[in-house]
Amino acid sequence: MEARKSLKGLENQMERAVLEMVNEISLMETQQRYCICEKFCNDAAALALNNLQPRYTTSLQGSLYTLEAIQADQELQTLIRLQVVKAMETVAADPRCSEPECPLKLRQLETVELELAPNKD
Repeated sequence: MEARKSLKGLENQMERAVLEMVNEISLMETQQRYCICEKFCNDAAALALNNLQPRYTTSLQGSLYTLEAIQADQELQTLIRLQVVKAMETVAADPRCSEPECPLKLRQLETVELELAPNKD
């Protein structure tokens, strides 16, 4: 019986496109709705990728061509942005971030403290 071949050399270029979009949105964010830690970004990227069609390549030339095609397709860019924003909102609602200074956890802590504060009426 022949052993199964591994899938070495296969790359999903949609991963790169999604990670670029996650980084772009994170850098543009001014209201601290999202964390920028690796865990948050990876969770958001994974969730978005599950809702996007993969774009696999097997060579450097194929990778470059596919990335250019993804970047040039405005309809696809809009779809990627939509999926990434939805994923980031979903992850922000229940973050698994381990960073102690995570803005999402700090905001949740502030909300709990406000709810527990005694009424001064």
